[in-house]
Amino acid sequence: MPFDPNQPRGPDGKWIKTGGVFAAAALATVVAAASGGDAVTSVGAGLDAATTKSVSDADAANSKKAAQKGDRAEAWRRLTLKEVRKKIEKDLHCAVQSYGQVQQFFLRHPCKKLDQLLFVVQDKNGNTIAGSVTWVKMPSAESAAQLRNLEDTYGSGDVTPFGTEVLEAAGFRFTGKRYRSRLDGKLVVIAETDPINGRPSDAFLKQVADVADVLPPP
Repeated sequence: MPFDPNQPRGPDGKWIKTGGVFAAAALATVVAAASGGDAVTSVGAGLDAATTKSVSDADAANSKKAAQKGDRAEAWRRLTLKEVRKKIEKDLHCAVQSYGQVQQFFLRHPCKKLDQLLFVVQDKNGNTIAGSVTWVKMPSAESAAQLRNLEDTYGSGDVTPFGTEVLEAAGFRFTGKRYRSRLDGKLVVIAETDPINGRPSDAFLKQVADVADVLPPP
């Protein structure tokens, strides 16, 4: 990711991942693809949609429990969402599907397996959210920890979501503002979310990323 001298830091002192924008035309295309409607109508509906606020701690916890079991439908239901689009890609090439220092790391330490999920979820108000989950299996717990530390460091590059192809919207990019990662032995899981349509709150987008990050590999 490019260096930004104004990049904010989190409470732990680490850089908060940001970057990337998408144009209004790309937004319209994504919305139409996700909802099945025409671009003008979809975008207009999004501007009128009510803001989606974060759900209760109990609902968020139950959503994560469902996600841990691989039940995405129930996980999204607990967040008052429904899945309207998804695609899974398995056995991708880590060095090809990455850039920056992360790519250089993979060239020195090839991963064992890379799977990705891209999904689109929508609430009853028409707010639409895109999410990406990446599962990277490394040869050892040590190399997995190194990869996660690198991923969590601003400016180090990233494992690239395949969102543009799936959403059929040239120019769409995840911003990294709602980013979660976790380490499970040799497995590194990276989740990101961003709004496509409407006005989901930042807190809610982060809740969706929290839930997506605990999904098991496909």
